Amino acid sequence: MPGRWSWTDAAIFIAVISALQLAMFVLLTKVFCGMFPEGEQCPVCDEHTSAVERSGWWKLFARRFRRSWCLACGWEGVLRRSDAWMRESRHALWRARFQRVWSIANRRSHSGQLPLSSKKSS
Repeated sequence: MPGRWSWTDAAIFIAVISALQLAMFVLLTKVFCGMFPEGEQCPVCDEHTSAVERSGWWKLFARRFRRSWCLACGWEGVLRRSDAWMRESRHALWRARFQRVWSIANRRSHSGQLPLSSKKSS
């Protein structure tokens, strides 16, 4: 009957509203995180900052953010790690994984087969 709601209509409505709220949350979180200054320089006096020890829930954000303290002006806050650092970290991680897999593959036993570098003598 037109004008009446069914349970499938309600489920579709809830799914669409939930998806919109999730998308808004992700977008606003990215905007908020983008507001943190990038690099290792103090945003107040432009001097080099020192890293503050990460403890507790800060360890969850250690790859992307850095707690910092400026010795010159006393500023303390959060800095965003630069994308160059993240790319280098990602490359180093993939290199380490590839070397680990490669070393495992080279250690496998090939019983009954001659090594590739040896030659049969006639």
